[in-house]
Amino acid sequence: MGKALIEPGRRHGPGPGDTQGGSTAAPDRSLVIGVFIQHYPPRLGGAECQAKLLVSELVRCGHRVELVTTRHSPELPARTSLGLLTIRRLPTLAPRWLKLPLNLVTGFIAGMQYTRTIDLMHGHCLSPFVLGALLAAKLRGTPTLLKICTIGKKGDIAKIQRFGFRRLLWRLYQQADYFVANTLAVENELIAQGVARARIFTVYNMLEQATHPAAPQDKGYLRRALGLADKLTVLYVGRLHPDKGLGLVMRYWPSMARQYDAQLVLVGEGPLRAQIESWRVAQQLQAAVTLTGYQPDPGPYYRAADVFVFPSESEAFGNAIVEAMSHGLAVVTTRVGVASEWGDETPLAVIDAEFPEDLSRRLDELLRDDSRRRELGERAGQFMSGRFESRAIGEQYIAQYRQMLRESGDRAGWRDSSG
Repeated sequence: MGKALIEPGRRHGPGPGDTQGGSTAAPDRSLVIGVFIQHYPPRLGGAECQAKLLVSELVRCGHRVELVTTRHSPELPARTSLGLLTIRRLPTLAPRWLKLPLNLVTGFIAGMQYTRTIDLMHGHCLSPFVLGALLAAKLRGTPTLLKICTIGKKGDIAKIQRFGFRRLLWRLYQQADYFVANTLAVENELIAQGVARARIFTVYNMLEQATHPAAPQDKGYLRRALGLADKLTVLYVGRLHPDKGLGLVMRYWPSMARQYDAQLVLVGEGPLRAQIESWRVAQQLQAAVTLTGYQPDPGPYYRAADVFVFPSESEAFGNAIVEAMSHGLAVVTTRVGVASEWGDETPLAVIDAEFPEDLSRRLDELLRDDSRRRELGERAGQFMSGRFESRAIGEQYIAQYRQMLRESGDRAGWRDSSG
């Protein structure tokens, strides 16, 4: 099954055979899990993709998932049935001042309707929609779990606390039975905000798939297949957002592109796109900067690149860092998310956010030194081997879900039915 994903001493869900309060739930009993999330793929960001990976793993293990979300795009169907997975997309409004209260009400109504037929409610990311569903689940006595998706000054909890009635809102979220933290930093923030450690389930994010780094001689073919120039390639994957440190990349890239005849490939969408397009033209970097837009499978871009850059200000986990390392890429990043838990021996080129020139220095080191670049990438691939496997992490979630049901007193005998 691979390596343990939680370090010794860190709390995580019990095994399927554990007992609580004298009640033992059948370990092979399939579950019906209600997943509530304000946005769900196609497209969107890393948090939504993680929800999709978890749902896929739960279904693979034979559990039924009732997923309820908002209909963020009119072409998406209102209801989709995929075997054990049912996706319901509920209408929402575009104006922000209406969207927030409407999503709260919509989530509450959906929660009242669908928590009658589920074993437990899993809320993915803090949002008005998820809060509404949480309140409905608590009224029905359904066990609840919330996953925190972003942290820091611009994270989930910080956004909630911007409102004048912030204390009330956060107290409502705190009605959840458990919170999911995917790193120690998230766990610490929850504790600082008044959540008892015993109510925090800490488990890493899933890596989408095991990968094999491309051989150096294959990168040229991969680049041409993607419509890219066959030259030294620096890659970024993620939202085009100011919080991701892209302004720092834009500061130093013009001189580096010319010095090394290199190209920067940006995979993703976001509010910075128009600004990046203007900068690209103003700096005459059309041949040195490519914006690919959103890519449902960024894997080919990882395999075609030489260096991955990710100078983000804050991450709850940092999915892109993990993905890049698993593809055997040399990674330049701030020490955010899961990378903040790794020691100095980890094969990363770490930059200090307080010293922006670190980015220039680290990129220069890797662009001019082919052997150093390859050595760091090979070590990164080896470091990632066996980590963040979806099956192992899925088992931890399922064990936690079962524990929650035991603690709730075998709610309605797990619906007290055989069907």
